[in-house]
Amino acid sequence: MQNIKLWIWPGLAAVACLSALAIWFTAGSIEADLQSRTMSALRTDHTWAQVLIKGRDLTLTGLAPDEESRKDALSIARDIYGVRDVSDASVLLPEEKPYRLSAEKTPNGIVLSGFVPNESARADIISALTGLLPGIALSDQMNLARGAPTGLVSLAGYGLSVFSRFSTGSMTITDRTMHITGQALNPDDHEAALAALSLVPPSAGIVSSVEITPAAATGEYSWSATKAADGVVVSGYVPDEGTRETIMARAGSIGGDLGADDRMQFASGVPEGVDWMAASETALSVLGKMTAGTVTVTQGRLDLSGEASDVEAFRDIQDILSNRLQGGLTLGTADLGLAHGAPYAWTARLSGSELELRGFVPDEAFRTRVIELARLKFGSIEINDGLEIAPGAPDGFEEAAITALQALSRLDEAEASIADGTVSISGSALNEAGSRQVARLMAEELPAGFSGESAVSPGNDRGDELNPEACQAELNRLTASNIILFETGEAAIQDHSYGFLDRIARIAQKCGQTRLEISGHTDSDGSEADNLALSDRRARAVVDFMTAAGIAADRLVAVGHGESRPLASNETDEGKAANRRIEFRVLN
Repeated sequence: MQNIKLWIWPGLAAVACLSALAIWFTAGSIEADLQSRTMSALRTDHTWAQVLIKGRDLTLTGLAPDEESRKDALSIARDIYGVRDVSDASVLLPEEKPYRLSAEKTPNGIVLSGFVPNESARADIISALTGLLPGIALSDQMNLARGAPTGLVSLAGYGLSVFSRFSTGSMTITDRTMHITGQALNPDDHEAALAALSLVPPSAGIVSSVEITPAAATGEYSWSATKAADGVVVSGYVPDEGTRETIMARAGSIGGDLGADDRMQFASGVPEGVDWMAASETALSVLGKMTAGTVTVTQGRLDLSGEASDVEAFRDIQDILSNRLQGGLTLGTADLGLAHGAPYAWTARLSGSELELRGFVPDEAFRTRVIELARLKFGSIEINDGLEIAPGAPDGFEEAAITALQALSRLDEAEASIADGTVSISGSALNEAGSRQVARLMAEELPAGFSGESAVSPGNDRGDELNPEACQAELNRLTASNIILFETGEAAIQDHSYGFLDRIARIAQKCGQTRLEISGHTDSDGSEADNLALSDRRARAVVDFMTAAGIAADRLVAVGHGESRPLASNETDEGKAANRRIEFRVLN
């Protein structure tokens, strides 16, 4: 019997141990299964919730966003198969009243602060930002809190959507009201941001204020309004909303029943000394007297084109342009007419040392320009100005007149005229190259709607041959009356000087076989080496022109002196202009 006990007891102990281990492992497996299934059920709508398992009893933990969410999570846990009892150890998030959320964009990145109701909302907001601005530095300082308004994440998404349009900016949400500020990257981004924020639906929240600082204008600060049969279109830059509203009210009255189309953009950079509202009002007062036309303000300059509604309106516009420009405006170009098809005649006659101008020009600005161009092309010639300002200039008239003036500069004892769309030129050619250019100008360079006629005779009479002293005297007399113009910093001769060089070439032809030195000189701007090279290239360009005009190349010597032989001080613009010159010297 004693031997049997010794044999049984160890067996019973082993069985008991194995049974205890089986129960322990089974209990652990049950707890793991219950926790897995419970967390899976809670994960869909209650990511905040966590559970502790002891046997088949659960304890709910975590920061619940609100009482309803906590009750729902407890209900879900109790419904899990196999759960015996559920106790609540969760804690409600602190409540925020008012509920605030903000984002600030700085040169160093974006800072998020304020409150969100849960981690899902946090993730959505961060995801929206990183999608818009990939790679931007992001500082998340948001805390969890109860009391979030309905649609918080949606409203924040609308506000953050414009951050890509700002260099710096901020979004502040208080309950369901959002305030936006920002510095626009450019005028297009300003308009795009305003358009995006105007689309926020009432269901998402209220955009209480939008304060976007205009970006600098792209290029020149300009504004324009166009009146046509389908109404008025206003475009360009304005500095603020008040100016925009005033302009549109005035433009709408001009457009009548058709109203006005607003295509303006906000931009900073109103030119100094210009009152943009007063300037636009002045421009619109002119447009209001037109049946059709365009007014443009660019950097304080008023340009306009169009047709006055009647003679009285035309005179009113002329009065405004002459006496009552407001807002710091100056007059640029004014192409104003009454009706198309009316006879419009213009004549320029060159005789000896006098240029006579007769006929019509559309405005004072073009009259001034014609005279300025005549000075460039003919030098100190006497100009007899008999031009009259009148409406009705056909399209392209100014370009045609300038082309005619250029053709006239290549001739002697000549006349250029415009009438009924025909440009006529007659006179004596100074050389064959000039004659060919006149023919080309009349055939190829006139604007659409104009045709050209030329009657140019060869200029073969060179007169008596000049001895070297007389040759030098004639060259000195001629060069004292005008200068040779080049493109800035280049050796290309401006076409204004072609006729002047034709006249120099004619003097050179009368000088027999006398050799001429053509020397180039510059002012002191730039390096000495560059100026020397530029002066040499310019002298060679003059030699090439005179060779083309019929002067033998072996009679001409090009020399560049750079800045080494100034005639005047390089400390003033006038002195620099005097130092930039071409000189002609008889070598024999």
